[in-house]
Amino acid sequence: MKTLKVLIGVIMFILSIYLFSYFRYKDTAFILVYHRIDKYSGGLRSLYVSPEVFEKQMKYLHFRGYKCISLDELVRRLKDKEKINKVFCITFDDGYADIKNAYEVLKKLGFKATVYLHMEAVKIGEYAYPHMPSAKMLNIDDLKEMKDVFYVGSHSVSHPDMSVLEKNDVVYEVSVSKRELENTFHKEIKHFCYPYGKVFKDYQQILQYSGYESAVTLKSDFIKLTDEIDLYQLPRIEWKHISSMSIKDFLKNFEFYLKILCGV
Repeated sequence: MKTLKVLIGVIMFILSIYLFSYFRYKDTAFILVYHRIDKYSGGLRSLYVSPEVFEKQMKYLHFRGYKCISLDELVRRLKDKEKINKVFCITFDDGYADIKNAYEVLKKLGFKATVYLHMEAVKIGEYAYPHMPSAKMLNIDDLKEMKDVFYVGSHSVSHPDMSVLEKNDVVYEVSVSKRELENTFHKEIKHFCYPYGKVFKDYQQILQYSGYESAVTLKSDFIKLTDEIDLYQLPRIEWKHISSMSIKDFLKNFEFYLKILCGV
């Protein structure tokens, strides 16, 4: 009898957690952000996710029934107030060459992703993020060969802290990067990523005038259909490798882990 009571108690606890998660998160979507898909090779450990861990993450989301959609599709759904439950997007900042390690698993699962490029790094062929060793970047041919999986977005021309720039410099960074990417890929560039996640003054006006439909930050949160959604400050979640995750990181993403654990 005692064992039965314990079992019933456990079942009720699990059911209550699931119901809590369902009603709290059922009208939410999320955008994942990655930088390096490679084994750790120096610098900020938190920016690396190994190819093996990345594959496990993607396969888990697929197994739990989450649908990976493009940013174009997410923005359309948000504008039209359509359901966004169990959908997510994948983004990569900067455009490191090692995100080619993510290509095959994404293609196999039918997932799409957006790579935010900053033009100077693409032209030079390598980039040293602060406190990181210099790393090889994707080139134009790489991206054209992987266009069935990777869309391209703008990450500015030179990756400055745009929150401290003069307005003319901000306009240059967002407009010139867009124009150069469009001339290179012969496709409209609709999505922007703030360098270092720092939003600049008059961001909505400048980005909308420049022809962007969305912009992403590094704020960790869900996109909630019940909220007033600012398409130019979309939050993203960094699903870090457990070896580089602090207690603070875990607590910051606790609701994300709860959501995907319950599969809602």
